[in-house]
Amino acid sequence: MSLWSLAFRNLRRRRLRTSLTASGIAIGIGMMFVPLSLTSGMEAQARTMIRGLTGADIVVYNASRIGGFRGDASDSMLGPATLSTSTLAALAAIPGVYAAAPQLSFSGYMEGRRITIYGVEPASYGAVTGGLNIVEGRLASQSGEAVLGRTLAELMNVAVGREVEISAGQAKRAFTIVGIFETGVSFQEYAAYMTLSDAQELSGMEGATQILVKCEDPSMARDVADAISSAIPQVRTMVPTAQLQQASQVLSSLTMFFATIGLVALCAGALGTVNTMMMSIFERTREIGILKSLGAGSGDVMKVFLAESLVIGALGGAVGVAAGLIISYAFPTFSSMLLGLGGPPTRLGGRVASGLQLVAPAVSPLNALICLMLGLLVGVSAGLYPAWQASRMKPVEALRHV
Repeated sequence: MSLWSLAFRNLRRRRLRTSLTASGIAIGIGMMFVPLSLTSGMEAQARTMIRGLTGADIVVYNASRIGGFRGDASDSMLGPATLSTSTLAALAAIPGVYAAAPQLSFSGYMEGRRITIYGVEPASYGAVTGGLNIVEGRLASQSGEAVLGRTLAELMNVAVGREVEISAGQAKRAFTIVGIFETGVSFQEYAAYMTLSDAQELSGMEGATQILVKCEDPSMARDVADAISSAIPQVRTMVPTAQLQQASQVLSSLTMFFATIGLVALCAGALGTVNTMMMSIFERTREIGILKSLGAGSGDVMKVFLAESLVIGALGGAVGVAAGLIISYAFPTFSSMLLGLGGPPTRLGGRVASGLQLVAPAVSPLNALICLMLGLLVGVSAGLYPAWQASRMKPVEALRHV
């Protein structure tokens, strides 16, 4: 009988005990795999969101706050102050600034649905951000034209060439949809882009709520942002890459925290494996004596018990990864429903709009392989001492055991 056949036969004799022991390892592996998948997904989603918000190296805002855009009482809440053309000129004169583009953003409605409206100058916006990811049609370049996000267009069943009514406060105006853009993040696609002059007319605001800045050297964005703050005290700056680094640091700390909890659970699983193997040795003392009397060496006996602990570790690791995979994909939808953030994702034209989902997991083969190997390592490590104890037994003493 081969080594592995003997190991599997011995484990099948105590199936419940083997299952419970492997479950201890599986719980620890699952507690590590799920946080790894979720935090990886959070980091990828944060990266996409931060980069997709502007595409610029620096975003400049007015540090003060004034009343909102022209509208009725419901729209009179405080909003961000605008930046004038003189601020735009001052930014262009700061060393390290390659290009600057004004952007006016505010909330409005399209045929009764609340959306975010952006007003941009097509030429300067393209120079700073590279332009929108237009998947159909073209960018709005003339008065009376607008571009919609793909999720919004599919939800409202709006195609390129259709005329829609967009309003802000009491102001209303008809726009022709000339393009559809896509960002990869559903909630960012509940937006409409139009020319800056149309946005100013619709909102009643002058200037821009943000100025997007592209640096000559993107790695110097933080230094250029400090220079902007020093030269123009009335503004504040935001560097998307710095925000991304902060988010990555927070997520790394969160990953370490959950990994520590998983390691504690794995230690408990390892102790359970040690206990199982020691009980198995005690129950099979005579069997060990017979093996040695038939010519099996100490190394052979040790290999048998190491093989059993390896199988337990492999079983626990595989079950832990499989369970973690299921939980990783089920957790975001379940938590969204539990917190009242919405029902199941809505399918729009063959795509799933999951803007209300907390986070989408990012399951990588490397994480799965690491967790599986960790299960094997725990199994083997936990079986070393019991296997060594079994190999030290003397045949005569083992055969006398009852």
